[in-house]
Amino acid sequence: MRYAQVVSPGRSEIVEAEAAPPAGGEVRVRTLASGVCASEGPAWARHDGPRPLRLGHELTGEIVALGPGVHGWSVGDRVTGFASPAFADLVNTPAAALLPVPANVPGTAALGEPLACVVEALSRCPLTPGQRIAVVGLGFMGLGAVQVLAERAPARLVGIDPLPHVRDLALALGADEVRTPEEAAELAAGFDVVVEFTGKAAGLKLAGDLVTRHGTLCVAGYHQDGPRELDIGLWYRGVTIVNGFSGDRRRTMAALREGLRLMADRRLTFEPLITHTVSLDEVDRGFGYLTDRPTGFVKCIVIP
Repeated sequence: MRYAQVVSPGRSEIVEAEAAPPAGGEVRVRTLASGVCASEGPAWARHDGPRPLRLGHELTGEIVALGPGVHGWSVGDRVTGFASPAFADLVNTPAAALLPVPANVPGTAALGEPLACVVEALSRCPLTPGQRIAVVGLGFMGLGAVQVLAERAPARLVGIDPLPHVRDLALALGADEVRTPEEAAELAAGFDVVVEFTGKAAGLKLAGDLVTRHGTLCVAGYHQDGPRELDIGLWYRGVTIVNGFSGDRRRTMAALREGLRLMADRRLTFEPLITHTVSLDEVDRGFGYLTDRPTGFVKCIVIP
């Protein structure tokens, strides 16, 4: 098997090694694609430890071997779910952490882990038809959320981002309106639910400013670059603040199951969001896209 490992800040190497057989309850998956996630960008850029670091957790693939005690799966099944480290051509992972990819969904666009995160975050919000909803941050996760939220029959669904190409995508994928952050700052605090996916302090503040009295602010962005502040005015407005993240595997598996159902029903797709592809040997270039942001960039996947 071949896998990538980070050996110094921003630099990876490819290792060839014999693949270990899957343990009890595990399956061996041949990787079809693994997503480059912004949450791992700092680890890639700053790694300076004594040991190499393996990354990747957004896996979709095909089962090539079954470990002892695995039932209900067959060699050749396409799967997605939770597996790490996934920047490799073969990955052993618990069968219980996987679900089948629907037949009508391309394997390269069935990234289960981020799909589960989006659906789980929105499941924590009190969503009902006729609401006014805003999504702040139209990256890969935010554009997925727009599609899920459009299925909830909102009266108004607004996507907010500084980049024109993702605003255009949001309109194509179900948003009623789009705004730049500067334009959104002029809007009244009139949204029943605001979901923040920027992972930045400014995006979180804007999201809080848009929530109406007794509305809900869902913090779904991955905040990793310092402390955050929220206006005490949210308290006086009776705003409910929701943590969009859950580390509970039962919850995330249920969210993944619902997300894959939406994909199978053609109500949700990642296909137009996969804008860049690199090989396993080019994983550093894939991480570089997270900061360089080439024209049209939304999401990069690694195909071994």
